[in-house]
Amino acid sequence: MRGWARVARSALPVALILGAVACTGDLGGDQNTGGIDPSGNTDTTVQQGRYSGLPEPCGAVRPETLAELLPDAEPEVYAGDPLATYDTGRRVGCDWRHVDGSDTQRLTVDFLRVISYEPEVSDDDQAERDFETRAAEAGVTITGEDSGDDGGGDAGDGGEGDVGGDGEQSVSPASGDTTSDARELDGIGHVAFIDDRLTSDDAGDRRDVTLSFRNANVIVTVVYSVSTTRPDPAPDSSQAQAHAETVARQLAEGLDG
Repeated sequence: MRGWARVARSALPVALILGAVACTGDLGGDQNTGGIDPSGNTDTTVQQGRYSGLPEPCGAVRPETLAELLPDAEPEVYAGDPLATYDTGRRVGCDWRHVDGSDTQRLTVDFLRVISYEPEVSDDDQAERDFETRAAEAGVTITGEDSGDDGGGDAGDGGEGDVGGDGEQSVSPASGDTTSDARELDGIGHVAFIDDRLTSDDAGDRRDVTLSFRNANVIVTVVYSVSTTRPDPAPDSSQAQAHAETVARQLAEGLDG
């Protein structure tokens, strides 16, 4: 908290006034006054989020993991394409897409650093609200959070869409018969859920696995999609989920590191 000199409005000598200011410290410095400002009011400032920045998204996934999820792709595919966002200090993402004949694999990662604009709501509380809203939209009820969570939230980025910040809904195909399996997931971040959707139509089958987790004031979303036009069995659910979990664990470790 910034210390402020309270100088009586009287005809004091200039030297005395300057001395009083000097005793309180620099006006631009931070001072801990134990939650009480010089006027006697209780400090209502809430704790800021744990994370003040975001990682470079296209370098956040290990090369060997990309090679496993996007087999036999060209080197430029593994480099990834950064997703356009309005503020890279608040939101970043990367997209990898590989087309191999009848099959297409796509991986997208999205990092959102949440900030609360309500003085009485901490970044962490806002992030918790935002994450629970996302989970509810997927049909998942969050039952609990890691007690070690100490981060933040951001209500102001919902208008950018889900993954990618470009308004594209990557996990809800518009046509065809869709089956869904969504549930809370343990062991990744402070809290996580996974949503596995299979869409089948005349064009073929497409499986979209979305895994979203929260670490403090950062919400991370991983989407791994596999589609095929071949009349073979649909893309395997357990394998696609395992790939999404592998990526999510790496991103969570990167945040903690």
